[in-house]
Amino acid sequence: MGGVAAMALAAVLAGTIGIAAQLGPDELSPTAAASWRSLLGAVGLLTVSTLRRQAPWRYGLPVRWVALGGLGSAVSQLAFLVAADRTGVAVATLVAIGVAPLAAGLLDWTATGQGPSRHWLSGVALATAGVILLSGGAMQVVGSGVALAALAGCGIPCQGFAAQKLMMDRPPLAAMATVVAGGAVVLFPTALMEAGSAMGSAAAVATVAYLGLVTLTLGHTLFGAGLKRLRLGTVVVVGLLEPAVAATLATVVLAEPVTTAQLGGICLILAGVAVAAVDPTARPGK
Repeated sequence: MGGVAAMALAAVLAGTIGIAAQLGPDELSPTAAASWRSLLGAVGLLTVSTLRRQAPWRYGLPVRWVALGGLGSAVSQLAFLVAADRTGVAVATLVAIGVAPLAAGLLDWTATGQGPSRHWLSGVALATAGVILLSGGAMQVVGSGVALAALAGCGIPCQGFAAQKLMMDRPPLAAMATVVAGGAVVLFPTALMEAGSAMGSAAAVATVAYLGLVTLTLGHTLFGAGLKRLRLGTVVVVGLLEPAVAATLATVVLAEPVTTAQLGGICLILAGVAVAAVDPTARPGK
């Protein structure tokens, strides 16, 4: 139960990212929120990993995985928060979640040379249909926002794939700290340029602190703790709390409109993610 609770809380925290950014002060731009979330989150993870004697510098730093993971981390954070600002938290979250399994499968296909299974293709088809239905049924969809959410969905498996490779010779926390720190390096120039926006008021500081230290540092620490104790199928099912929380908060707190088509799209995306990720034909540990 401890692993399930840790993973569930991590998923809930992830589901609050978009809503927290939207509730921040007007002077806090999406790029400022994303870059400072990355920077503060990296500092937090590096501190936690150092205290646990799992600091990234205790291990090797293979350039290709650090670069891939860092780029994926930076792209997913920046693209997602800008997408949420343009097209709404619920739509941005669900499009990103729907695209991620497709991108992950293609990345794995490229890396291993093994073609996708029918089980995975079925899940991707469901998720893709859900994204199409959601995008067409939501009342506040902006094309550029959907495109950026899809880009964020492509960044998610890049950082996950890199972290998986790093976990081959180090603990999960050290691997995730390495990947997030790589993303912070990529976004550091942006963070400097957006310092005025992020530090312009107490509300802005509180928002970026929550995004960086709570949703990223604490969220990734909890995720790593749950990952060590749970099977992949359980991880995926519990992880579906993230889009559910994001969509619920967007509807209740931000009063984002919900249509029948949107609800249908949400159901298809969640079903597709579950089918694509929980593949009984996959090798253990995939």
